[in-house]
Amino acid sequence: MSISVTNSLTLRLYYGRYSSLVKGSTRNNVPSGTLSMADASALRNAIRKLQDYDFAEASEAQVQEKLTAFADSINNTLTSAAKYSGNDTSVKNAVSKIKNLNSSYSSQLKQMGITVNKDGTMSVYESAAKNYSRSRFTDFFTSDNKYLNDLYDAAKRITRKVDVRI
Repeated sequence: MSISVTNSLTLRLYYGRYSSLVKGSTRNNVPSGTLSMADASALRNAIRKLQDYDFAEASEAQVQEKLTAFADSINNTLTSAAKYSGNDTSVKNAVSKIKNLNSSYSSQLKQMGITVNKDGTMSVYESAAKNYSRSRFTDFFTSDNKYLNDLYDAAKRITRKVDVRI
């Protein structure tokens, strides 16, 4: 599976103190535990920030960047945690849960311009923000959305189980 990491401001904000790990070249030289921690933390940040985001007031470019950064944080989490999961069954189960959640909610995600691939990763249509109603994004990214809450819990499990000293 090949993941292309964008270097967007949104993605760097999601990564917070791990923002240097947004770039692909930097990611290659980082221990798997640290990378898994950074990616799962970024996914948790993405979920919480999107639940508070005002899609109605944002430009198309801003919405597109948010969607792409969300998908990138999921894809990065799946990739790094899968590499790390040989060290921890709980992390392996969290990876499976994320993939299953993505598959279960693929039709809802597709209605917003996000495609779930066979391997559980996501792709965002280049014109998702232009072609889909902002109300769809607002209605989906709520604090009571079961998909997002379960996704957050899986990412939380990864951050709790990953040993960053590895």
